[in-house]
Amino acid sequence: PFLWGSKRTGPDLHRVGKKYPNSWHYNHMIDPTSTSPGSIMPPYPWLVENDLDLSLTKQKIETLMMLGTPYGEGYEEIALDDLKAQARQVVAQLKEEGIEEEGLETKEIIAIIAYLQRLGTDIQPKPKQVNN
Repeated sequence: PFLWGSKRTGPDLHRVGKKYPNSWHYNHMIDPTSTSPGSIMPPYPWLVENDLDLSLTKQKIETLMMLGTPYGEGYEEIALDDLKAQARQVVAQLKEEGIEEEGLETKEIIAIIAYLQRLGTDIQPKPKQVNN
């Protein structure tokens, strides 16, 4: 959009969800040129080293709910369990794709992959109205 400026340094990630396997995103974050030759994106190796900080997850969900994000009632109580289940799923898929590093379930890269895989997947076309 015009208000966001006109200079675009990277690609539009709006619909990247499910476009690539988890291993592609993992490798792309560690070494972008391994998946996109000539890429000017910098590597993000610390995403595999850093643990995801979960200490404020409940409070973040509560704030989002207060702002109108449509989470179900009581979701703030189960958000961490949901997050951990999603992390286990991403790690299991990475293992199937040949990436078997220990302790990945708690790393920032798993959260980034989970986020990227959702982008654009919730967008559904509106059903066409039939005029009688």
